[in-house]
Amino acid sequence: MSNPASYIDRETASALLARRGFNSLDIECVLDLAGPVTRDGAERWSAPLVERIAARAWWLGEQEVTAGMARAA
Repeated sequence: MSNPASYIDRETASALLARRGFNSLDIECVLDLAGPVTRDGAERWSAPLVERIAARAWWLGEQEVTAGMARAA
């Protein structure tokens, strides 16, 4: 699992989710549910939270999502 203090930007989160088979509506849903925080004046998403939400997608295994988010963060 990712470091609890790790945050990723929208572009990184979107790219990772797209590579895992999420379409644009799915990606927006995950990002909306995770909710951004402001870090250094930019919106960021908690990598562990995005990971946890994405892992619930029926077509993915939790292992696939966890590995990708940890590398990105």
